[in-house]
Amino acid sequence: MLKSLMLETFKHPRVRDLVWVMKSPTMLKAKTPEYPIFSDQDCDDIFDAALDKLHQLDKDPNPLLSYLEQLSSHRVGRYFEALIHFWLKHLTEFEVIASNLQIKDGKRTLGEIDFLFRGNKQIIHWETAVKYFLQLTPDCQEHEFIGPNTSDNLASKKERLFKKQLPRSTQENMDRELENLTENEPINRQAFVKGWLFYRELSETDNDCLSTLNPHHLKGFWIRHGHEQLPGHSQEALWTVLTKPYWLAPRLAASSNGLLSRAKLINLLQAHFSSSQNPILVAQLEPYSSGYLETLRGFIVAPQWPNQK
Repeated sequence: MLKSLMLETFKHPRVRDLVWVMKSPTMLKAKTPEYPIFSDQDCDDIFDAALDKLHQLDKDPNPLLSYLEQLSSHRVGRYFEALIHFWLKHLTEFEVIASNLQIKDGKRTLGEIDFLFRGNKQIIHWETAVKYFLQLTPDCQEHEFIGPNTSDNLASKKERLFKKQLPRSTQENMDRELENLTENEPINRQAFVKGWLFYRELSETDNDCLSTLNPHHLKGFWIRHGHEQLPGHSQEALWTVLTKPYWLAPRLAASSNGLLSRAKLINLLQAHFSSSQNPILVAQLEPYSSGYLETLRGFIVAPQWPNQK
């Protein structure tokens, strides 16, 4: 989980999500020439510089809430991007040049550039992603970390990020789409990837079996409904269902209102899977100094997953 600084200091849920975007561990291992990423150390540096503004925002979150009101989509990825844009524009000294910039060749759209901003005497191009992958088998192949809806996996996402998306910020494309860039400014391309990986047995994740993963990546569990039981818990533990787009920061609740006992969650899951195959993301919360704090999260999937009809 994240450091207590985020979990206990910041109370407002949207501010906590913003802090999670900034401070949570990256999914991929620190930068290499082939796979350039915005690393945990990079995150720490930029988070520390924004700390005073974040505390102020937690006391008065209205600027953030007003910004998020413009967001019409309930997709987790769009919410993640919106928080990044707010962060870059309002909590850093960077100059945001463009976001979701369409790259075209004549009438043909080649794709988008997520973020382009100027800082540290260079132009920085970010391709961003927040991902939730379930490890299908314990032999740790990238293509066997698959999304809950099975349409995506870690290997294909890396391929798109580093081979297709990041290379779009060529000087030729920049000259064609933007007129205000200084000619021949260096472009630093980085992947900004956060999220959670979910395992059948959390104890098996102590050994970092995938060399491309950050060993500190966030981890959860997954089970097939009716095949395995929910993980063990303390008597005081309660549960909640996490709804989109609020899948980011660990949940914090001021009281037990709205939280579910283990028995009530089991009944809810039974009712859900009697008519649906859609996976459900749940979180376990335990008492802490001023309420209930998430200590574990996991996906419950249909019995036949990933072989959905």
